[in-house]
Amino acid sequence: MGNIEILDVSGDLGIKVLAANLEDVFSTAAIGLYSLTTGIDSIEPLTTVQVNVTEDSVERLLVAWLNELIYLLDTNGFIGKQVTLMSLDDRHISAEIIGESFNPEKHDSGFLIKAATYHKLRLDKSDPGWSAEIIFDI
Repeated sequence: MGNIEILDVSGDLGIKVLAANLEDVFSTAAIGLYSLTTGIDSIEPLTTVQVNVTEDSVERLLVAWLNELIYLLDTNGFIGKQVTLMSLDDRHISAEIIGESFNPEKHDSGFLIKAATYHKLRLDKSDPGWSAEIIFDI
């Protein structure tokens, strides 16, 4: 798992992910998203959800992946704690997310995230690994 840094962007919120490989970028970004919405330690691994996303580039795939997770939270109340990537390439991701339904009596309310955006999106590979910066519309 990679490292997450919260980015304060005028009127929005973002995360910077540092990871050893592309798989860790995607899984760490998902955990970063969930940690912005609630205290991740309070989430219990009660339900498993399958997520499959396809896009035409790896950058678009990262944004679409995070937006799919936001959609699952908005429509089903599902919030994840563990992310297991089944497959990942430049155009497709398949993963299992383990978590539970958000319960305001049990889970702290963090930021209400509307969407992952392309604004200032960065996804770079360098010698020590990968880095990504994703801005969320709140």
